[in-house]
Amino acid sequence: MIKPRVALFTFLEGHQREGVYQARRPMAQRETERLVAQLGADVEIVRMPREEIRSKSDIAVNVHAAVSARVDAVLINTPIFMSPAMVAHAARQITQPIALVCNESPDTFAQLALLACAGALDQIGIRYRRIPGDLSDAENRAELIAYLRATAAATRLKGMTFGALGGRSLGISTGTADLVMWERVFGVDIEHIDQFEIIRRADKITAGQVELYVQWLTANLGALDYNNTSFTPANLDRQIRSYLATKSILRDYELDFVGIKCQSEVSNGYVLQCLNVALLNDPYDAEGMKEPMVCSCEADHDGALTMQILKLLSGGEPTNLNDITFVSENSMTLANCGAMATYFAAWSRDPAENLKRVRMVPHVFGDAGGGATQFVVPPAPLTLARLCRQGDRYWMGTARGEAEMRARDPNNRGLLPRPLIFPRLALDKRRFLRDFGSNHIHSVRGDLTRELAEFCQLTGIEYANFDVA
Repeated sequence: MIKPRVALFTFLEGHQREGVYQARRPMAQRETERLVAQLGADVEIVRMPREEIRSKSDIAVNVHAAVSARVDAVLINTPIFMSPAMVAHAARQITQPIALVCNESPDTFAQLALLACAGALDQIGIRYRRIPGDLSDAENRAELIAYLRATAAATRLKGMTFGALGGRSLGISTGTADLVMWERVFGVDIEHIDQFEIIRRADKITAGQVELYVQWLTANLGALDYNNTSFTPANLDRQIRSYLATKSILRDYELDFVGIKCQSEVSNGYVLQCLNVALLNDPYDAEGMKEPMVCSCEADHDGALTMQILKLLSGGEPTNLNDITFVSENSMTLANCGAMATYFAAWSRDPAENLKRVRMVPHVFGDAGGGATQFVVPPAPLTLARLCRQGDRYWMGTARGEAEMRARDPNNRGLLPRPLIFPRLALDKRRFLRDFGSNHIHSVRGDLTRELAEFCQLTGIEYANFDVA
């Protein structure tokens, strides 16, 4: 999971009541230490220069320090009763999301402080999250941690750039996006780059660079099923070149996540991009371990943005894009068009463990040829999610599932070469098919539905969970 960086603003009595401050300071210190201990390893607490805020000058110093430290959120701690006006004065200057916390120790009057400070913030229209009680309560702690994780994802998403390599693929309108909406809602830029840039750079990759990957894949893949027509060593050579070319595009254009159109110009005129997409999303390649780079097939903009949000919230886990090929009340059949991070084949950080469960097989489309990454995702808890649009607003749909192993249907030629996920669900099927806004859905390991709900609230978009209540 993502680990939020949080500035701790602890408010105590002002200098006007020095005697009260001296008398109650020990209990404030006790409760502040207990708060930090309760947050544990899930949150990185950034200590401020003024660990006790007692004046407006203290506020100014800490507000500046929080900006300089690039924290994801500010935690306003009211361990004892103090001036609510000071909290409101600080909140007006804080630029990061705010959470207001207290304790339930009977000698502190902290609940009184919470209600007074929250009322002051409400009156002046400050957006914040109020945690209703002590963090020794598991629900209170879970609510705060989910909120802080969401703030971290939303904060770190701002300023990122998506690289769209190619335009709308196969007429899938839900794969496009409005740059102005992205900037306004998420703070993300879109850089449009022609797919020809992949081909232009691919021709400049040296044979030695390609051979490193050929040897790595040959040694580790479960199979390389060449057929001497649509999937040959020459096709694999171009697929590797495409990946190495795209890595250089990411570096030179300073991109944070990408989408590749592929179909049909590149898939028919150069080579299928399945291996490129798979390796970008993986946490490793032939050169060693690396950070997964979110890459969506069909240059799916909102799909890539969903994947990037899932990656951030999960703390850097690989994510994927899937076609929703079949839906029932208790399961789905999800199939990528031919590319998925090989990490999903065994859920291992050891490349060899994953790759031995992957076959590269000839694809069923693409005149230029190339191999698809064929495997079935093994059991693990999954979060399924997708950003959708209705008119001029965004909303997000989610569901929880458990991947399970099933045999692929040998008679279903369209799905035969593709990586597949068979999530077991408790789904409101009728509502899902009536309301869901895309043919694509995305997944990541674990349950992030609570964090996604918080993320949506932070960014002002509607949240819909399709699990049966």
